[in-house]
Amino acid sequence: MLQHSISTLTTQLTSVTAIYKIMKETILDLKSRSMRDNLVFTSIPEHSSDDPEKSVKDFMIQQLKLPTETVNQITFHLVHRIGQRNTTNNLPRPIIAKFEHFKQKQQVQCQGRQLKGTDFVLNDQFPREIMQRRKQLHPIWKKMIQQGKKAIITVDKLH
Repeated sequence: MLQHSISTLTTQLTSVTAIYKIMKETILDLKSRSMRDNLVFTSIPEHSSDDPEKSVKDFMIQQLKLPTETVNQITFHLVHRIGQRNTTNNLPRPIIAKFEHFKQKQQVQCQGRQLKGTDFVLNDQFPREIMQRRKQLHPIWKKMIQQGKKAIITVDKLH
């Protein structure tokens, strides 16, 4: 009788654990999809009367070499800096820009190659868990590239 109860509980625990893992991955996928239209701009100087949207648009013109007319047509849902201002090291906080149109985000992202050799960085935004997975994949990706193999990291998978 006791053995049967333990066996039943073990089976139920296994089932609940499997469901939990599926739900966790589903939530992670939903988080990732909600960030799909976001870009993170790093190292854009920060001023006391900072308007992040204006800073991003100026950055697109000056650093990404996008035409002013194109930049003026780009629309955002929200543009803001993340984190608290750090007065000790004066590093500018990253800016997250949520684009209204995915194609506009792609257009800006394609110009990211203009940043090669600068301190500026332009990245997709991902949930923390996916960033950790990407961090683990990066050394493998780098090694494959050094060996002359084609490799790309898409979200949290190495292809």
